[in-house]
Amino acid sequence: MAAEEGSGGGGGCSGGDRKSSPAPTKPGGGGAAKFLAGMPSRGNFSSGSVSSSLGGFRVYVCEHSTDPPEGQIIQTDSTNILIRHLQLNKQKSEAKDSGSRTPGETTRGKRSAARSLDVNNSAKRANLGTSSGSSVYDETISGFSQHTLQSFTVERLRALLRQSGLSTKGKKDELIARLRESQG
Repeated sequence: MAAEEGSGGGGGCSGGDRKSSPAPTKPGGGGAAKFLAGMPSRGNFSSGSVSSSLGGFRVYVCEHSTDPPEGQIIQTDSTNILIRHLQLNKQKSEAKDSGSRTPGETTRGKRSAARSLDVNNSAKRANLGTSSGSSVYDETISGFSQHTLQSFTVERLRALLRQSGLSTKGKKDELIARLRESQG
């Protein structure tokens, strides 16, 4: 700090107040101080006073013009950065998905009926071993255990009740009881 304040070994600091110009050096005092004479002590772009509202941080004071050069046009997008990010992600995903779409598929993300019914290309195997994988109307209500009926959805239970001509109103437990009574 002694070389930065421009003193050649003497006390060039007066009361803690630092100025942007160096303190005068002693005549005949050589060393690094003679090279630092006339140099600002705290940098070109900071003010000499410390703002109390910033908690002691240095305040940037630009001493040159910050206008853009003549002929330079600066255009900024006023769209919110989050919205721009979401739009860019959407464009990227659409570009990525465009190669994998079938000709009948729309850009809204819904599959065409031809693609959804194509079983050979499906990565999942059909669940043929249990009755829960087959259609509601192909099932008969005779052989369901209490546990199996409990695993069915209310909509499926109502379809079974409709199939046997029974009332479809009530809670799930009531629907199961009605089906159990009709089973025998």
